[in-house]
Amino acid sequence: MIVGSNPTRPTNPTYPTFESTALKFVTQLLNFQFYRSLNRKLVVGSELGRVVASRGIVPVYSLVGGVQVEYGVGAGKSIVKLKSSRGIAHRAVYTGTGVLFFHWVQEGKTQAWRCDSSMLDPQIIQPEEATDTGGSQTLTFTLQESMPAAGLLRRRWEGMFLAPAIHIDVPMGRDIWIFLIRSPWFPLKPSVSKPLLSIAHDHSIANASINIDPTGGLTAAVSNTGTSFKKVSLVMSRRVGEFVSEEVIGEVGSGTGNLSWRPIMRSFDLCFAMSSSMSMGELAGVAQGLGAQFSSGFFGPGSIIGDYILCDGPRTGYSLLLRGDLGLLRHEEDSTQAGLAW
Repeated sequence: MIVGSNPTRPTNPTYPTFESTALKFVTQLLNFQFYRSLNRKLVVGSELGRVVASRGIVPVYSLVGGVQVEYGVGAGKSIVKLKSSRGIAHRAVYTGTGVLFFHWVQEGKTQAWRCDSSMLDPQIIQPEEATDTGGSQTLTFTLQESMPAAGLLRRRWEGMFLAPAIHIDVPMGRDIWIFLIRSPWFPLKPSVSKPLLSIAHDHSIANASINIDPTGGLTAAVSNTGTSFKKVSLVMSRRVGEFVSEEVIGEVGSGTGNLSWRPIMRSFDLCFAMSSSMSMGELAGVAQGLGAQFSSGFFGPGSIIGDYILCDGPRTGYSLLLRGDLGLLRHEEDSTQAGLAW
């Protein structure tokens, strides 16, 4: 388990319109900025495919050369179309929950950053195939409505994305992966397994009474009596795969306090095409477009500022903790499982 803390929340919860100038696409891509932050404007990079579906224009970003990708969502289905003048000699096609695993590995005396792709629950699917008079091949995939994506990135670009995916198995290591990175398109309803958290030490007691906010958040009345706890904290712990991020909702030194928490919400719908891996710089471009903030580096992206949460939703695991600080790195803790559903 890899634990981080204090995710960066979006500062502006209004959402973008799309621009379509080709010159801007190329310029942004060359500067690792095929997107601007989704908290401002969304600028789609090169290898653009657009499908006007029932919900409007949907962006595609592809790192696969020689393949045109189009994506549309409508009538409860996702439609992905791949077109190549050279043809796509695939052996099999799978769909399921795609995993992008970002981590560091030991290579001799140094560490190297890697991105590994895999699928948790692969199912074989058959695309619709067509060839036009010019010899170009088109593969069309139709997927039923599925879960929104989840993702967590730590300071050193460690983390994981989970999203509906298509894996096209191509000989000679030329596999194509399609990830449908979509935020929740429905209101989120929080829940907790138990509404009261309580910790005690010597003659001191701290409690947190949890209530569900009908607008989609949580509220807590926290009390801290006695002198044993220097402070008590209410913490929301998120888990995506092996990666955990802790967000301190608030602290009470003594007496009582009222705290509140709301999910991190963003608005995006992106079809992302890649081979079996990508570079840190390519990930930085995607993450920046989806709202991540990071410092500048000398030879690439710098460190992520705070933990980056792609978006709260049902794919992420949650625990709500009441933590009492006893000093000298000691603490008492009570927790309850939490969740977000629709």
